[in-house]
Amino acid sequence: MKACTIAGYEDLGSLTIDPAYPRPAVTEPGTLLIKTCAVSLAPGDVRVLSGRTRLMQAPERFPYVPGGDSSGIVVEVHPEETWFRVGDRVACLFPEPRPFGALAEYRLVLSKNAARVPEAVSMEDAATVPSSGLTAYSFREHVRPGDRVVVVNACGGVGCFLLQLLKREFGASYVLAVTGNVELALSLGADAVVDRRSGASWWEHPSLQTAPADLVLDLYGTATHWNASCSSAAVKPAAQGGRFVCIGMEDPWPKITHFWDVIPLMFSFLKRGIYSSLHPRTCPAHVAHQGLKTKVQERNETVLQLMSEDKVKAIVAKELAFDATSVRDAFGMQISRQHSGKVVVKIASEA
Repeated sequence: MKACTIAGYEDLGSLTIDPAYPRPAVTEPGTLLIKTCAVSLAPGDVRVLSGRTRLMQAPERFPYVPGGDSSGIVVEVHPEETWFRVGDRVACLFPEPRPFGALAEYRLVLSKNAARVPEAVSMEDAATVPSSGLTAYSFREHVRPGDRVVVVNACGGVGCFLLQLLKREFGASYVLAVTGNVELALSLGADAVVDRRSGASWWEHPSLQTAPADLVLDLYGTATHWNASCSSAAVKPAAQGGRFVCIGMEDPWPKITHFWDVIPLMFSFLKRGIYSSLHPRTCPAHVAHQGLKTKVQERNETVLQLMSEDKVKAIVAKELAFDATSVRDAFGMQISRQHSGKVVVKIASEA
């Protein structure tokens, strides 16, 4: 089978399409073999390539097959499989935390990480869901009816789904988006937008001066947004129900190559929680969100169903072909992080 391979860390130049890569087979219960139709890239794919998170995300060997999120057709199941059948259309999340194996004509996936794709949803759109749609939908547990919400980095892969869900599905009353793509954010459901390209600060937005936010959803990281939530009056303090939820770290591209690298990362989250608990009248409660940990199948199938009902749409920045030059371009886009939505590589048609 054809598979994309990369020979080493930070070696995008070695990316090639191997025409004779070994095709995997189902040997273990709980696994499926799928014919891959499309793959969407995510920040985790870039972190693996960089080698900066190799303590947790190192490939088993080099060259490795990159890519985590995909869609495809089930072509083989284990005899003990009871949920999926050959011919099912599925969208598949990688076995967290290691996003490998997707950029190939066939791949093995865990059945618990696969979600059925309705006929009304294209396989290219379905491939955008497994990480980004899942993470966006998992924020439901933090949103209360009537919340006024600030979304930082609102037009990335997660943000494009989240903006569509906050008011329609989660019950938020007001959404302020922080992004460089003003028109897209407004079209996806934001009530107002702070254009980060202008250098404006979201905590100075007029809408928050008289009615502060109940909830900040930080989809990027860095200390700037947390510090502003504590030092300004733009966010309610914990004593009044204010919350700050973050899926990133103070360094969005952390180095985790040794066990001791984990200590400062853990401390960056612990210190926020401790500080907010000691200052509930001035700081919102801090929560470190784990969006890929639970209810993978259920949440992804919910998002895919909403897509089939035209209540949510995939935002695809660019769809590329499955050749070495195009896949390098896809990684280049993901590394630069200048696009909105998802970058998708089409591997094959469904037929």
